[in-house]
Amino acid sequence: MNPAPTRGRAPRVTAVLFGGRSLEHDVSIVSGLQIVHALDPEHCAALPVYIDQQLRWWVGDDLWHTESFKRGGPDRARLTEVQLAPGFGVSALVPVGAAGALARDPIAVDVFLPILHGTYGEDGAIQGVLEVAGCAYVGCGVTASALGMNKRLTKVLAAQAQVPVVPWLSCERAVLDRGPGWMRDLPAQVERTFGWPVIVKPCNLGSSAGVSTASSAADVVSGLLRVFEYDVEALIEPFIKNRLELNVAVAGLDEPVASVSEMPATSTASILSFGEKYKREGGKSVGSSQGMAGALRVLDPQDLPEELRRRAQGHATTVFRALGCEGISRIDFLIDADDGSLYFNEINTLPGSLAFYLWSAAPHYWTITELLSRLIARAERVRAMKRGLQRQPPPDLQLFN
Repeated sequence: MNPAPTRGRAPRVTAVLFGGRSLEHDVSIVSGLQIVHALDPEHCAALPVYIDQQLRWWVGDDLWHTESFKRGGPDRARLTEVQLAPGFGVSALVPVGAAGALARDPIAVDVFLPILHGTYGEDGAIQGVLEVAGCAYVGCGVTASALGMNKRLTKVLAAQAQVPVVPWLSCERAVLDRGPGWMRDLPAQVERTFGWPVIVKPCNLGSSAGVSTASSAADVVSGLLRVFEYDVEALIEPFIKNRLELNVAVAGLDEPVASVSEMPATSTASILSFGEKYKREGGKSVGSSQGMAGALRVLDPQDLPEELRRRAQGHATTVFRALGCEGISRIDFLIDADDGSLYFNEINTLPGSLAFYLWSAAPHYWTITELLSRLIARAERVRAMKRGLQRQPPPDLQLFN
């Protein structure tokens, strides 16, 4: 494990990016503000950066408070619009003037912390922007983020790494252009392959958006049509009737480290809903909850067999390595309670992965503040390593000298 970050130097300006254009915009706000307030002020000078659904970036004092996002959202007149400064390695935000021109007083940023759930946040899009600009940022790089977002590709890589996965069929939205015959042929293939019931879900979304259970050909068709409202690819998997969910986080510091496990408290007869994931028991709204920290779960379940616990932690680090992950990820498994089989289900890269409660639950691990400080220090080391790579072509590849 890494030592704690060195004290005694000026706090690192840490821009926490949240909001964004995905279906999980509101969840991202909750997560982002949680992280803003969890950063160690002796080590990090937090800078909340709200990205609205038109992809405009904003800074301002109002962004520190959840109340600002209610009743229509923050008052733009009280905020300053900013853009990422042009030029490789500048690592700054530049205020935008009234005429759209960039101002001359940039806001220097040491590290970016993207807390953008879903599309354009977890899928490598924002990571690509920061990578091209030469900025230090926490979490997976472009490739690992994109792979982690695509459930089918993640399954392929996990299976290749000898990690058991739930079998699946995939269906692209282009099937809608093949004529009505697909409504007969595809459900028939599903029934031959898996029987009923099955799970129909988006390939590239999280938070249970667009997920349904199908017990007939008609259900499969309606489930796919629902998925295709949100995503260009659907996955169909057998429904494990007597299933349990088990999650393990992995922190990629110098070496990947697995956390304790958790079991979401949900019925085996239903899919964990958005509300169950993000709202506390008692009906508090997302805007006043603690996000995933407030979901119903059993941490480090004592009745979980030790062999199964170790196997999940081992598979989690294997998947983390197979995808080339950085920072922190949460790896989710399914247990077939009928025979004890353990299956990899999906990986959640930053920010769906922070899962700090999985670290603070064990006394020899870290609080969220300590974990964030370590991840930020790791991001700075990764950027330094990348900047040390040779970018000049050797003489035999130089065409214009």
